Amino acid sequence: MPCNDVKNKKVILISVILFIIGFYLRYMGYELASFILFTVTVLVAGLGIFKEAFTSLYHGRFTINLLITIAVIGAFSLGDYPEAALVILLFYIAEYLEEYATGQAHESVKNLMQLRPETAHIKVGEKEVKVDASKVEPGNIMIIRPGDLIPLDGKVIDGSSDVDQSNITGESKPVHKTIGDEVFAGTVNLEGYLEVKVIRKSQRTIIVRVIELIEKARMRKSSKELFMDKFASYYTPTVIIGSILIALIPTIILGSPKTWIYRALVLMVIACPCALVISVPVAMISGITAATREGILIKGSSYLEEISKVKVIVFDKTGTLTKGKLKIKEIKAYNDTDVLKIAASLEKGLKHPIAEAIMELADEKGIEPVKVKDPKYKPGYGILGEIDGKSYFLGQNTRQDAETTSIFLESEGKTIGRIILEDELRSSAPILIKRLAGENIETVILTGDGPKVAEKLAKKLKIDKHFGGLLPEDKFNFIENLRSTERVVMVGDGINDAPALAAADVGIAMGTRGSDIALDTADIVLIDD
Repeated sequence: MPCNDVKNKKVILISVILFIIGFYLRYMGYELASFILFTVTVLVAGLGIFKEAFTSLYHGRFTINLLITIAVIGAFSLGDYPEAALVILLFYIAEYLEEYATGQAHESVKNLMQLRPETAHIKVGEKEVKVDASKVEPGNIMIIRPGDLIPLDGKVIDGSSDVDQSNITGESKPVHKTIGDEVFAGTVNLEGYLEVKVIRKSQRTIIVRVIELIEKARMRKSSKELFMDKFASYYTPTVIIGSILIALIPTIILGSPKTWIYRALVLMVIACPCALVISVPVAMISGITAATREGILIKGSSYLEEISKVKVIVFDKTGTLTKGKLKIKEIKAYNDTDVLKIAASLEKGLKHPIAEAIMELADEKGIEPVKVKDPKYKPGYGILGEIDGKSYFLGQNTRQDAETTSIFLESEGKTIGRIILEDELRSSAPILIKRLAGENIETVILTGDGPKVAEKLAKKLKIDKHFGGLLPEDKFNFIENLRSTERVVMVGDGINDAPALAAADVGIAMGTRGSDIALDTADIVLIDD
């Protein structure tokens, strides 16, 4: 089928209108007019299919297009014009939907490529030169300023900053980077100045690996779809030979050629596995429709079938088991209102998940921030400022293996308060995990957050297997290895989950927070998660 979306839609619209009018005219007794309309429907929707069928036959290949073509010819020969038109129309629609889904997935991969900046600022001696990112070599020094999208993978050799790498690792908070730490292409430098030594060419960055893994998994997954072509390569010649034998042998032995040719044509029509080729059983359609009403989009009946055989469900953490947004869990202080007011005053105006959580709670409690004199922000460490003549420092716990996200408020060298934040657990998560355990389905947590964070969440949910500090490729490899022994579902929401979603037998994406690539790569989408 041609990949012209507008043309395909027009063909479907015209064919459906012609078919409906033809069916009505046949019902009203206008046989000739209905015959003409059914014939035009077959030609409009079927010309491309017939051409592909005979081209494949010419090259010695028996495809599903040939089987459909034979069924249509047989139906016309028997005078079953509506059946012939309906078979070709439904087949065309099914082909279009498959092309559309594939096109959407490829479009998302192209959008993912845009995460890679086309240029990089390279340090040459004491000068700064803007060059094409594809020409940058390992060993070159990149200059990364606040707000920059990092163009290539590298190691920090000077400076420090917080980096938002949620699209690569899925971590719910920015990660502090200093000398010796690795940064990834496609991630965002938030506040500090960095000099980064390139360690991979643009063709081998982590983000490129993500794209390659998605395509690799999609190609592997499409092997299931190739079943129909394999099936047709044996089934079609069998039907053709069977029909020829029915037409010839009884005619030679018993005579009555018209009777046996008619029966041969009947065999060709009834042998066409239209239900298998075009749609799904009524039970599958009912299941998909019911799921849609509940806010679950299932992209094909095969995934509904696969999920019933699943033994292991693997969950991402951030945005999947949790809400993906930091909230203040507790303020440990003699006067928590004062601590919150000072913290809100220091953090006001900063674009940072921790700052947003503090400002949100302050707003809820009706606390108004006050003016801070001479505020100084130190990326990755905290913010220093003077309020009412007193000096305050709001500092972060920068340990990535910490179980919780916490910040400390200090004044004159003494800690006067501690604010503990957490990525809030979804209320439905414990119920779901308990129910899956009751069904003897194993659950696993994979996350880009630190191992301690993964362990804490796993304990809370009573999940035995948990792995932290993972990159997209690590998640992909885990799913691939697991698939060698078990049927696996992967549930996630971010770019970092997309390769694993594609690799799993069934990938499920969270619709509300899900990135475009995750939504298009997944087989099932939870529209309202």
